[in-house]
Amino acid sequence: MGTPSLSPWVVLVLAPVLVGLWAPCVLSGQPNFIIILADDVGWGDLGANWAETKETPHLDQLAAEGTRFVDFHSAASTCSPSRASLLTGRLGVRNGVTHNFAIASLGGLPLNETTLAEVLREAGYSTAAIGKWHLGHHGHHHPNSRGFDYYFGIPYSHDMGCTDSPGYNLPPCPPCPRHGTAAREERKDCYTEVALPLLENVTIVQQPVELGSLATRYAEEAARFIQRASDGGRPYFLYLALAHMHVPLTPPLPPAPGRGIYGASLSEMDALVGRIKEVADSHGKGNTLLWFAGDNGPWAQKCELAGRLGPFVGAWQRQRGGSSAKQTTWEGGHRVPALVYWPGRVPARRTSHALL
Repeated sequence: MGTPSLSPWVVLVLAPVLVGLWAPCVLSGQPNFIIILADDVGWGDLGANWAETKETPHLDQLAAEGTRFVDFHSAASTCSPSRASLLTGRLGVRNGVTHNFAIASLGGLPLNETTLAEVLREAGYSTAAIGKWHLGHHGHHHPNSRGFDYYFGIPYSHDMGCTDSPGYNLPPCPPCPRHGTAAREERKDCYTEVALPLLENVTIVQQPVELGSLATRYAEEAARFIQRASDGGRPYFLYLALAHMHVPLTPPLPPAPGRGIYGASLSEMDALVGRIKEVADSHGKGNTLLWFAGDNGPWAQKCELAGRLGPFVGAWQRQRGGSSAKQTTWEGGHRVPALVYWPGRVPARRTSHALL
C-alpha cells in the first residue's frame, strides 16, 4: 500500500515545539525524530546554560548548532508522570499518571492513551525505545505494546533493583547477594528482592544489569537502530531515555581532578549524546530533528551526586535548608535543559525564551 503521509496528529504533537522555528523550505521525504531524555539532570548541568559547567562540550556544540530553550519545563518533577506526558502530550491529571510506578506495580500508562510512537508507526515510521521505560512493565503496558517496534533497556529506574555493580549512591547499596548467601539486611532506598533486569523486547538478556557498561550498550543499540532504519529506507522515531544522571552513578574511573564522580558521569553522558548526533548526521544530515531535554530536576538529597540547579535557588532554599529540585514544585524541580537540532530547518545559535 506504500508509506502513508505524516499523520495530522504528529503535527499537533510537534507544533508547540516547532512554532516559529521551521525554516521556509520543503522536506525531501518524511523527517526522522530523535528524543534524548536525560534523567535527573539539572538546568545548570549544561555548559551552554551555566558557565561553571565544563563537562558538556558536545551538548554545548549541539546548542550552538541549534536552538536552546532556557524556559522549558518538564510536565512533572518526577519520572513516570513526566514521561507519560512527553509521550502522550497530556498532563498527569488527564492521562492518569500522577505518581511513579514501582517494581510491584501491575498497571502503567493507561491503555486508552495514544503515544507518539503509535501515531508515528501508523505514519510508516520505524520506532524504538532504548533505555528507561518506567511506564508499566506487565502485559500490554510494555513498550512493544505502546507503539515501539523495538525495545532495549530497563523497565524502571536503575536504582530499583540490586546489581552486581551498585555504583555511587547515597546511602550506598550493596551488590546482589551471591548464591547461597543469607538474605542481606534491608536498607533505606535499596531494593534487595529483585535483581535489575535488562530487556530486549520482552526477553531478559541480562540480570542483574552490569551498570558500568550500560551507557555503551545504549549507544550501540541506538546506532544499530538508526542504521537499520536508514538502510531500510524508512523514517524513524528513536526515544532514548538515558540512565544519566540518576543515581547510582557508574562513570569511568578515575575521574579527572576537580570533577568528581558526578562530573565524570556528566562527561560520559555528553559523549554519548555526541555519538548519537554523529550517527544521525551520517545517515542524512538535515532530515533528522534531535531533541534533548530532562525528565525533571536533580535529586538534591543525593548531595554531591546530584546535578546543578543553576540560578534556581532562592532565599527559602538558602536560609531554610529546603530543596528546589526533583519532587518539588519549585522551579528547579521542573525547569530543565532543552535543545533542538535540525540543520537547515531550526535556526542555529538561537536562544529562545519562550515558555514551553
